[in-house]
Amino acid sequence: MAPPVIRLVRSAPDPLGLFLRVGQAGQKDLQTFITAGDASFSGVVFEAKRVEKQKELLSLVLEHRIDAVLDPQTQAMGTVGGYTKAMDSLPWSAKRMHTLHDFSTELAIRKFADEIAQFAITHGFTQILAPTHLISSPNDPWLEIDIATTKALRSALQRKNSSSIQINYSLAISYEAFRTESKRFLILERLRNLNIDSLWLHVDGCGSDSSPTAVTRYGDAAAAFHSLGVPVIADHMGGLVGLSLLAFGLVGGISHGITSGERFNCGHWKKVPTTPPFAQGLRVYLPTLDLLLARVDAEIVFETGSKARTAFGCRNTLCCGRGIPDMLQAPARHFLYQRTREVAGLSQIPESLRPAQFLEDHLRPASDRALVATGLSLPEALKKKMASQSKRLNDLRVALGAYAQKRKEDATFAQHPKTRASREARRS
Repeated sequence: MAPPVIRLVRSAPDPLGLFLRVGQAGQKDLQTFITAGDASFSGVVFEAKRVEKQKELLSLVLEHRIDAVLDPQTQAMGTVGGYTKAMDSLPWSAKRMHTLHDFSTELAIRKFADEIAQFAITHGFTQILAPTHLISSPNDPWLEIDIATTKALRSALQRKNSSSIQINYSLAISYEAFRTESKRFLILERLRNLNIDSLWLHVDGCGSDSSPTAVTRYGDAAAAFHSLGVPVIADHMGGLVGLSLLAFGLVGGISHGITSGERFNCGHWKKVPTTPPFAQGLRVYLPTLDLLLARVDAEIVFETGSKARTAFGCRNTLCCGRGIPDMLQAPARHFLYQRTREVAGLSQIPESLRPAQFLEDHLRPASDRALVATGLSLPEALKKKMASQSKRLNDLRVALGAYAQKRKEDATFAQHPKTRASREARRS
């Protein structure tokens, strides 16, 4: 009898990353989504100030072996408009805006890092966004402090026998500094020797509505950080812009809220608030148009007739069994199902083929459907919105088509973040 043939089975590569930021809106919908077994995403990002109120969601995330990511909210704490009294209960809060003086000694930095590490350990977090601040240039004094606190956080986790908790360096930066090669290079070199598990890009003014020029510049800048040898995640980035960054291999993951938070704009952080902050409600996702609309606006679009219902209504019975009524009545579930499938679908395509297939299967249809939207009988404000979206998608299609050709020869691909399940399997 011939000896049995032993075949080596190659492990499946880690999928592209998708991290969901959960604020006030969408928490219960996300719990239901996870409980239903549809949680094909990488992790959930929790704002530190909301952790006590979101313990059930946190426990559910941990039970399902999804990464629970702690955002210590230090970026907001370091600005006059970002700090709020709701942060005062956090151990590392100064009960006022953070200042450079708060980090003037090694002892202060160590205490700051220890408090964040202990909070993460106590609540069971598997990842932490490093306690960084918004910077405007490589000479920004916050950069030096942020590097020191990140190192102190790593040491604190090691001392507390919690080295398995990953540290993701969150680079909150102005768009001008990010896209300027000389400034970006200096920042990159400062980060090169940091012991981090991934880099999260938090770029002011960038997001799902970025112009084609901004998208390609963001892509070139993000690709420069591949040399750090860790996954690069585009934070507060969604829509076709976020999906294009994934498809072109410029980032290995994206992070955003549930029908919100797909753009980072820190303008409100720079001025004292004059009115109480308000939470944006859930919006309705029209994936074939790459738009998130208020429910009342989505209803107006669908009421225009069969053309709109055919072009923009959800036909996936696994997502919206009753079609458009479910899109309108359960917008969070519809959004979560569609976005997780969009990212998972890209993960199944070989890296070298992703750009062309994304352009053909995602961007071209959206551009064509947007043209249909411009012909609908809509109120003036919505009509202008559709016209603007049609032009933006057509311009994006043209720009990314040329960009795909430019990147063919020397393209590098961002690493995908390792899932919690795969990391734990390797340790066992």
